[in-house]
Amino acid sequence: MHSTTGDAQNGDIERIGMLRKIVLIVIKVLVCLNLFYGAFFFKFPGVPFSIALFTTMSDAVHGIISQPVFRIGAGLFETIGPILFLIPRTARFGAAFIATYMIGVLMSHIFVLGYGMAFVDALITFLLPCLYLYMTRPGHAKRYAD
Repeated sequence: MHSTTGDAQNGDIERIGMLRKIVLIVIKVLVCLNLFYGAFFFKFPGVPFSIALFTTMSDAVHGIISQPVFRIGAGLFETIGPILFLIPRTARFGAAFIATYMIGVLMSHIFVLGYGMAFVDALITFLLPCLYLYMTRPGHAKRYAD
């Protein structure tokens, strides 16, 4: 019998490392598709639902920031963040960028827009990049085989 405890542990570590890579890829895909979808199909085209939502946001700040600036600005954030998140060198920065942006989105839902499916979507979109940052923290990946 050639199998030793060390060989079994190495096999487990390799499987955990592979599972970790798959989870990180799934997180990236889910977050990026979610943000790109909202930006390209709602914010940039200016669909009525999006205009109404950002008009409410503009009214909440007494018109200091106009609806188009809110809407297009959010669309830009939701385009730049995922692009940074998809580039391996900037993935951690992109995840932090998205998580920080999503804190603002969550606050706007809590204080202005209310709760609902959009709030749940924003909460999940906040938590996934946070999980990515946790799983890719310095020193964490060295425990698993690449």
